[in-house]
Amino acid sequence: MTQIVRPGALQRFVAEIFTRAGLPPDDAEWCAETLVRAELRGVTSHGVIRLVNYVGRLENEVVNPKPRVRVVKDAGALALLDGDNGMGQVVARRAMEECLARAEAHNVGVVLLKESNHFGAAAPYASMALERNMAGLVTTNTVRVISPHGGRQRLLGNNPIAIAVPGDPPMLLDMALSAVARGYLIEAARAGREIPEGWGVDAEGRPSTDPDAILESGSLSPIAAHKGSGLSAAIDAVLGALAGGGHSHEIVGLMDMSGPSRVTHFFAALRIDALIPLPAFRAAVNALAGLLRDSPKAAGTDRIWMPGEIEMEEEERRRAEGIPLSHERMSELADLSDRYDVPPLETD
Repeated sequence: MTQIVRPGALQRFVAEIFTRAGLPPDDAEWCAETLVRAELRGVTSHGVIRLVNYVGRLENEVVNPKPRVRVVKDAGALALLDGDNGMGQVVARRAMEECLARAEAHNVGVVLLKESNHFGAAAPYASMALERNMAGLVTTNTVRVISPHGGRQRLLGNNPIAIAVPGDPPMLLDMALSAVARGYLIEAARAGREIPEGWGVDAEGRPSTDPDAILESGSLSPIAAHKGSGLSAAIDAVLGALAGGGHSHEIVGLMDMSGPSRVTHFFAALRIDALIPLPAFRAAVNALAGLLRDSPKAAGTDRIWMPGEIEMEEEERRRAEGIPLSHERMSELADLSDRYDVPPLETD
């Protein structure tokens, strides 16, 4: 059974929880916005299901609620930042702002950010480039959830990638390198549901429909077999080695309260009008999207979607109709309401 909540009410509630847990009000508001934006886009794996874990890490003082982000190395268009073990959403926004400023000055900006934490969905940071009429690319290493191809020990992260491209509407790709995000297994486990075969394997490397078996001792299945695990390894190699942060097998996960996560993020931005007038670029992107949408459809297919279109239309619908939250989510939010003495979340 689900209940409907209004986006504004949910964001106010989540922001208040973050504030009571120790975040400054502006940072609490931003963190709440990223979670609600994920719910609006239908990306429930990175929505309020994560709130309990974020708050737990703040309560256990393994995340710095008031980090001092600093530039460790300045190489013009390229820079390395230290996130001071801050909330991933907070320090990632600061790093993308730094990246965009460098792109304004140098036509391209690349920023690596070490000593961070889980930053939620990658799309909000890539989409910041759209506000400056730039193209953006964001990736990160994550806690180990994938085995190298042919192996059975999870050592690699699902290292998501987000790419934002100006257009009408813009393209906004946000994908992980696992068949599904880990959050969907968490969601299934908390609800006591089985999962489809192909989402992950157990400790012996066998496909499993038990989300607990995969979360506890197995690993998620990578996209495209060896290609997915290979891309994950390449991202992890560059980010961990170049920034001097942790590799995926060294990262402390969001549900682990033992210490800092040591996540490394990567942000890049391209100033489009340095090479081509923006209207010409948008026209070319729109023409490509139109060609793809209008191309012959496979049997049983009604529509060809561009990256981000499904999520964009879902956001429009949920802004109008409200966000559905499961009984499990509502129960978790009610517990947080009691713990922090915050008025209960309003529902329709």
